[in-house]
Amino acid sequence: MGRRKRRRSRPVVVVKRKLPTVFQCPSCGAQAVSVVVRKGKAAKYVLVRCSNCGLNKQYAYNEYLEPVDYFSRFLDDYEEGKISVKGDGASAGGGYGESEELHHREN
Repeated sequence: MGRRKRRRSRPVVVVKRKLPTVFQCPSCGAQAVSVVVRKGKAAKYVLVRCSNCGLNKQYAYNEYLEPVDYFSRFLDDYEEGKISVKGDGASAGGGYGESEELHHREN
């Protein structure tokens, strides 16, 4: 007498969630803030920078912190007023160019 054939169950695949690497800028609202870790022989630092409006801040490197932690510090510093956008108002900040201003004048 034989035994009844059993179905094999497939192993359940658990998807590991990853932390984000690109963040939203608190100044211009664009999804363009990146966190770059620079490890040189002389100095180790982390640069948090928005490629859209130019808002940036440099932090000392800490091996126990993730890019999300540096962005959180960046956000806190921006809201406290320690960081501001440098440059003229058209290219930095608001995100509106000359074409947007001309469009509003016509109406």
